[in-house]
Amino acid sequence: MSHQHFGFLQNNRRLTSLVVGAVFVMTAVPAFAEFKPRDRKPASGYSRAGGSRGCPSSVGIPLMQLAPQTFIGKTASTRPMLAWYMSSSQNVRFRLAESNSTNNPKQIGEVKEIPTIIGINKLKLPVDYPELTVGKTYLWQISIDCGNDTIVRRAEFTVINPESLAKKQLTSIPEGVNYYAENDLWYEALEEALKGSDNGKLGHTGASLVKNLAESEILIGKDAEQKNTQQRIEYLQKIASDR
Repeated sequence: MSHQHFGFLQNNRRLTSLVVGAVFVMTAVPAFAEFKPRDRKPASGYSRAGGSRGCPSSVGIPLMQLAPQTFIGKTASTRPMLAWYMSSSQNVRFRLAESNSTNNPKQIGEVKEIPTIIGINKLKLPVDYPELTVGKTYLWQISIDCGNDTIVRRAEFTVINPESLAKKQLTSIPEGVNYYAENDLWYEALEEALKGSDNGKLGHTGASLVKNLAESEILIGKDAEQKNTQQRIEYLQKIASDR
């Protein structure tokens, strides 16, 4: 066998090895699960009303919660991570309240001024707030001043019992996102997805989740309320496309 022919066979084997390796890597990466909540209990009117106040649309997307708003989200954490989008870096006022049957939420802790950055902002429930209680529903609110008006955004979530989830060792971000999304845990799924993104950015996985969130919102209530929800859906889609 000539040296030239032998060299050709070696190169051929090396190329085949590379191709097989590439296919293995591609197939080894799990696809991200979509966030398609099975249980979408409508949020209270108090929560949905938060979308009715704001500045003119000419200012773009000044403030947007990255969480279910028309239905009650879920978390298994007593100190969940909350996230929102800002088009400016002004402070937001953060409030937390416990929902009740009288539709008159009881405030928890003090109003807190939170510094922000342009883009995606994250807030782990601060330690000077009490741990949340499993089984209860909470409402978190952020607001900013805009000229002579105030933009207010509110979202509700229920803390579920983590013991109801299967005991599973999560070894990667994709695996974590899949697991939480499949179990309707929006707050955990987004927190996990954002671990792999640059500061202030959604990243590919976070953008996919926000698109899912936009698709999951419910058009309920009066015409004006539906218009607000439709605008929110469009804003979420734009935030996801900008990444």
